[in-house]
Amino acid sequence: MKFILLLLVTSACFAQLPNTDGYGLRPKPLAFSKEQSKAMFEKNKQLCDVDCVTDFGKILGSANGIDAYSNCRSECIKNEYSFLNLTTGEVTIHKSSPKDDNLHYIGLINQCVEYSRRWWMVNKGITYGSIDSAHEIIYLTEGKNIRTNEKFPLARSINGTATRAPKTGDLVIYYPDRSNPLWQHGHVAVVVGVNLKKGTVSLAEENYDNKKWQKPKKYARKISLFEVNGHYTLIDVAPNKKSNQTGAEISGWIYPKD
Repeated sequence: MKFILLLLVTSACFAQLPNTDGYGLRPKPLAFSKEQSKAMFEKNKQLCDVDCVTDFGKILGSANGIDAYSNCRSECIKNEYSFLNLTTGEVTIHKSSPKDDNLHYIGLINQCVEYSRRWWMVNKGITYGSIDSAHEIIYLTEGKNIRTNEKFPLARSINGTATRAPKTGDLVIYYPDRSNPLWQHGHVAVVVGVNLKKGTVSLAEENYDNKKWQKPKKYARKISLFEVNGHYTLIDVAPNKKSNQTGAEISGWIYPKD
């Protein structure tokens, strides 16, 4: 009886979502207040030309035809937005929402969310809903076809307890760390390669470290994948390394439900 009660109390501390592979997803953190968001935006938009790792807007690499651009440094926010032309496939940048139904919103330029949406939209013809921070993507329950507007269920695998390994096209989501300015919003990256035998996952992304990609025509970097008794764990450490002093914790990966 004590064991059952403990299990019930413990499970109550986790987020309960449909189409979830594994368990242990933490409840979604409280969003920043409007005042906090405004203050961060005003501060961070001043940081797009200061101490850049790579100059803002420079191409860092490309995966599956989707170019990734430097955001200068992680904190930078530029008040410009990308849109996909559903007829021509062209991506254009605007300071405000254009009055054109043929232009489909992607995101704030050179950010991790923008890259993951653009990759999904161009390569899969799908997108996901509005969010304030990248870490919130793991909690979304439905996506949308960008041409038909038809909605479909999203599924997620919880890092460490998942029985489904990451697959190409999945989005890997990072938890936020509110004590670290670099990780206050978490992160999202696209899986562009998986090698189960070697235990590696290749990622494509924007605004992780704003460095040139390790393989500029294939992927930004590789991280480690472990399988223990049928359960999968992703660690934000390169396969040939023992630590990553600037990395963060991965919550899981999300994908359209089969």
